[in-house]
This record gives sequence, C-alpha cells and structure tokens, in this order.
Amino acid sequence: MSIILFWSPFHGQGQTSNLHAFALCANFIYGKSVLMMQTQFEKNNLESPFVGRNVDKKNNADNPLFQDIGLDMAVTFSNLNKLTRNILESCCISFRDASLLLMPGTEIKNRESFKRDIGNAVGRMIRKADECVDMVVIDANSGDDELSFRLMPLADMIVVNLSQRRYVLDKFFLDYGDYFINKPVFYLFGNYDDNSSYNIFNCRRKYKKYLNRTNSGVIPYSTKYLDAQNESRLIDFMQDGMNRYELNGAKKYLWMMKNRLQERKYILDETEYFFHMVKLSMENMLEMLKMNRPETVGVNMHEYA
Repeated sequence: MSIILFWSPFHGQGQTSNLHAFALCANFIYGKSVLMMQTQFEKNNLESPFVGRNVDKKNNADNPLFQDIGLDMAVTFSNLNKLTRNILESCCISFRDASLLLMPGTEIKNRESFKRDIGNAVGRMIRKADECVDMVVIDANSGDDELSFRLMPLADMIVVNLSQRRYVLDKFFLDYGDYFINKPVFYLFGNYDDNSSYNIFNCRRKYKKYLNRTNSGVIPYSTKYLDAQNESRLIDFMQDGMNRYELNGAKKYLWMMKNRLQERKYILDETEYFFHMVKLSMENMLEMLKMNRPETVGVNMHEYA
C-alpha cells in the first residue's frame, strides 16, 4: 500500500491531468485499487473529467452528486476513528466495482476553517485510507503551500510535475532542487513534446545532478486525451486505449521505433505514443516505489493530526 503525492512548483504544469493518467493506468493495467483525492482549497479539476463537474461551493446545494461525501466527510469519520473500507467508499464516487475511488474535494467555503478543520487532520485520514486501498493518490496544492509540504513526509513517493519551459526548470531546480535530492521523488513532464529541444534526454543531461533515467518520465500531449477530459469520458478513453495497448501496442511500438530509426519514414501516432509513454513512466514509478518506500515506523502521527 502506497501514498503518492502529486505536486508542482507552479500552477498549470498539467499536474491533475498527469495524476489522472497515473491512477487509471495503475487501476486498469496493474489491477491496483486506487483512491484519488485532493487537498486543494479551490481551483482544481479533479472531478470533472470523470463526472462532468467539479465541486462548486456556491451551487452544491442544488447538486446531489457531492452531498454527504468527499474530503470533509472522510476527515470527520477519521477523527471519530470510524474510517473503515466501507465508510471510505461511502465518502467517494466509485467506479469499477469500487477498485477506483474518487473523493471530491472540500466544500468548506472559508480558507481559515479549511486549514483548521481539514488541514490539521487530513494526514491522519490519509494514513487510515492507506490501509484500505493499494494506492492513495493525492493532488496537492502547488508552490510553497504549507499543507502540501507538511504531507510530503507521509508520501512513499512525491511526483514533481514539470513542463519543458526553461524558466520553470531553472527556477525549480534553483529553489527546490537540493530540497528534493534525498526525497523519494519522481520528476514527471506533462503535455510532453518529444520534438522540443528540452526533451527528456536533453533535460537529463542539462540537469543531471537531479534527473536520471530511473527517476524521471513523461506523459505526452494527446489531443484525444484532452478531448476525453473535456467531455468527461476519461475512464472509457483510458480503459479502451490501455486494453488495446496491452493486446498489441508494445510489439507494434518497437516495430515503429525500429522503422523510425532505420528508415526515418514512420511518424509515430500521437495516441499510441501517449499510451506507450504513460505505461513506461508507470513502470518506472512502480519500480521506484519498491525501492524507496520509507519506513513508517517512527512517524509521529500526532504531528499530522
């Protein structure tokens, strides 16, 4: 069982989109039971690609979808020491026989109330949820967010989401590079463009103090993936694509790469490339989880209560 925290140095790095691809690949291909959740107070798109809308604190009274479920309810049950697997499922929107759970974000409208009631207790809830599923995948707030950094010691892996913009990379490694150097961290480039001069291979060379083949990966830009998110049919798109890839994608991709390198005639299909690289990045992340899972003994739970 693992806790994976997704974080970005800046907003708009494709973090939530990357999390969706990771969680669905883990569930569809590797059979992991996955809980997706967020600890952001506002401006997040975790729910809409699955159910057609996000938590709207102004209008949720008129929408039964998010009533009596979500992060706030889960923290309440955790505080009462009643967060069992069944209770956890009742706080979530479930898919695929409850092996894939989506926990909507907070409906608290006041930021100070959120920090007091949720921020100070969510760590305990996450630990209890970790006992119920294979993976707890957290969409944390970006930047120098107090709660995000307070939750990082609980994580078995921190996924740092980056773009191929030089300013973002230089700024991140200048400000945070040494902080993460001894952490169980995986660097993930979202909306990736292999044709950029800042492709993964060049980035590994330029920032070799931090990046290597085992701790970094990419999720390429895909028009069809973007459309599936916008049209709230993400599960069907990912399930169909992953199934097709598992049947014939790996062998086909190797053949395409051989053609590309030897004859330079074949242009990779964008969607096939997307699924291949999601799978490859997922394999690297799972391998890192095996190697870098920290000892839970000695973690002071009262610190995160």
